[in-house]
Amino acid sequence: MEDQKQNTAKEKLEALEKEQSELRQLIQQGVTFDVTITYNKRSKGWRGFFGARESVQEKKVFRIEEPTLSTLDRLSQIWLELEIDETRLNDKEYMATAKQMAAKESRRLARLVAIAVLGEDYYKVSRCGDSFKRSEDTKRVTALTSLFYHSIKPSDLFTLAVLITNVSNLGDFTNSIRLMSAARTSDPTHLIEQQA
Repeated sequence: MEDQKQNTAKEKLEALEKEQSELRQLIQQGVTFDVTITYNKRSKGWRGFFGARESVQEKKVFRIEEPTLSTLDRLSQIWLELEIDETRLNDKEYMATAKQMAAKESRRLARLVAIAVLGEDYYKVSRCGDSFKRSEDTKRVTALTSLFYHSIKPSDLFTLAVLITNVSNLGDFTNSIRLMSAARTSDPTHLIEQQA
């Protein structure tokens, strides 16, 4: 009986270690996803001016990597702005509530994906002496937000939400805060208290 408990505990520990290893690999490598864009294209030359336009489908590939603290801050700001009333999702008017949320939050979610994709490319960086000056690249953010707003489907959005959350590495961020905020034994104030 004792051996069976130890084997079960060992299997659970191995499964947890495997999951953590896969998550680490995902965080280090980042994730890619693609969107398909359909647009009308003119032919070259004078025929393109007078002729019918050709419908073209183009696939664009994007990559989401582990964010810097700055990017994590921007993502967290959007996450905190998202509003969901769980009580209204459980009542009879579920569909009306879901439609209201879609109308209110869909563009914000497209912006969140755009910020996750851009990472630090969200800024235009220039050197000013010994420091760096950063300014928002609003045109690029707006263009990507519009692209994702018109091309990401709800099923894709759910997958992206899981991937962005995993790649954001909030676990390590939270553990870092815990480590830095904990009372340290090498803290001079604790050493003085022990001598008194």
